[in-house]
Amino acid sequence: MLETPLFGRYQGENKRLVFTAPAPYHALIRLTALTGAGMIVAPMLPVELPFYPQWWLMIGTLLIGAAVLAAFSLQTIVFNLRERVYHRRHGPGFFPTFTRGKIDAIDALVVVAEACPGSFPPVVTFHMVLHWKGNAEPIMVVQRESRPLGQPLNAQAGPFLQLGARYAQSLGIKFFDNSYYPSPCPVPIWR
Repeated sequence: MLETPLFGRYQGENKRLVFTAPAPYHALIRLTALTGAGMIVAPMLPVELPFYPQWWLMIGTLLIGAAVLAAFSLQTIVFNLRERVYHRRHGPGFFPTFTRGKIDAIDALVVVAEACPGSFPPVVTFHMVLHWKGNAEPIMVVQRESRPLGQPLNAQAGPFLQLGARYAQSLGIKFFDNSYYPSPCPVPIWR
């Protein structure tokens, strides 16, 4: 899967449940943008730089563009547990989709297992997937975790399943464990 992995965390005395990219990923985006800005400003300073000034401007502009694209490509979903509503941001690049709705519109949180026996060492990736009632919105992988492939398939799914059950209980939605049999990747690369 080529998407940035999301991780859940509670905020504000468990008033909100947020699924977003980890803090180091956000820091990397900021660092890339700052490096690009520094490369654009560097030729204007009275210092001797290697390469031509145009090179610094071009690479700096490309870095800022990459940081902006990365920031716009992030998926996020925020659940307000007190008001029972969610705000979702998803979609590609510069044209993300913003949706809002009630948590009651979500059908279930499902944990599925994707076996990757061709990798070295063989692993199984557990995906925590949100499903909306009546397919009102596309499914959303809110968290994933890879573990060594075991027998049975879900041998090491315990902590991930407990976390999923806790999230589902906080949201007041159904929770299903489908990690005992192999499933394809919930969001395929080639759609």
